[in-house]
Amino acid sequence: MIFISYMKIIITENQFKTLLTESIADDPELRDIIKNYESTVVDSKGNHYVFDDKDSKNPKTFISNNKLKKGGTLTIGWGHTGKEATIGNKILNSKAEELLTKDIIEKENIAKKVLFPKYDKYPLYIQRVLVNTVFRGEAKTSHEWVKAINSGNWSLAAKKYLEGWNIDFSQAKDPRYQGGVADRMVKNQEAFIKYGNELKTKKPVVNSVEKGVVWGKDKCISVMLSLDMYKIAQHPECFKYFEPNKKISKETDKLLNSKTFYYTVKPGDTLSGIASKYGKSVTVATLMKLNNLKSDNIESGQRLKIN
Repeated sequence: MIFISYMKIIITENQFKTLLTESIADDPELRDIIKNYESTVVDSKGNHYVFDDKDSKNPKTFISNNKLKKGGTLTIGWGHTGKEATIGNKILNSKAEELLTKDIIEKENIAKKVLFPKYDKYPLYIQRVLVNTVFRGEAKTSHEWVKAINSGNWSLAAKKYLEGWNIDFSQAKDPRYQGGVADRMVKNQEAFIKYGNELKTKKPVVNSVEKGVVWGKDKCISVMLSLDMYKIAQHPECFKYFEPNKKISKETDKLLNSKTFYYTVKPGDTLSGIASKYGKSVTVATLMKLNNLKSDNIESGQRLKIN
């Protein structure tokens, strides 16, 4: 976890060890990618309703009785098909966020432990893509593109990835179909091609811990500005620039303060406990004000604005 306190950024060795085992479920970019591609049905208050994923209407129909089912899969939130997706059910947005967290953790475990043995060695943007493919049910050990990735042949993986699907991939270039399946898969393919090219040019695209690539001050400061916890975890040589009481320039501090940082609530978290992670600049009162909370009650999966 990154601690922000005035002009300080603090990260300890124990926190670093925790970061290495943290799920990608807290990655805001991946969450936004999935939300962009997965349909959801909400009311004016933001409550999520169950819908049939085969329903072609836009917006999709609120499902409240058995007569409305169209033959697809009952879904709630962002692509969730578990017990919560029962006819007539609706959930708060905070619950939908919690279900998305659980689903991403589940899909990442499949990516790590079943499909891609070298998952942890890939850069974050490739990890996002792999979890994304598992989320959509595109990845199986028998698939040629999965085998190609595991053999290190990324150009072949990119080619095989789009084969065998009854999808018009020319739609991916049409603005009318942005956010559709074709757009989603072509963007994944482009990531495979990009990574394959990076490997060919021998750029340091994998974890520096694995390859022994040492980053300098400029690169480390760049990571700090991005507030990317995974990149920091991958580059412990940057720790000397994140020491307690380490002062940074006014320009860097200004850039840091221009970033909005979020925290995803985990089981057992409290507002006071979360506030304590960020130093004196963050209090329970500021968290309640920033997130329009009427009480200090929070739910697992809820995303809180920190600054």
